[in-house]
Amino acid sequence: MRRYYFELTDERYNDLGAAIPDGSNKQAAINKARQWMRDNGVKKAVLSVNSMRTDNLLDAIDIELD
Repeated sequence: MRRYYFELTDERYNDLGAAIPDGSNKQAAINKARQWMRDNGVKKAVLSVNSMRTDNLLDAIDIELD
């Protein structure tokens, strides 16, 4: 069951246009976001975790590549 939808944004919360699949596993979304960032040369981003049911922002996860 899909509980969350994810959006990858820059540090100012502008959408980067990454296709992160909806789902219930945050770690899988983080891994897909990291791969997208590597492929597109993005060093820092924020992965927002949103509820499918309420459309509320649940979490904002900072991701930084070395």
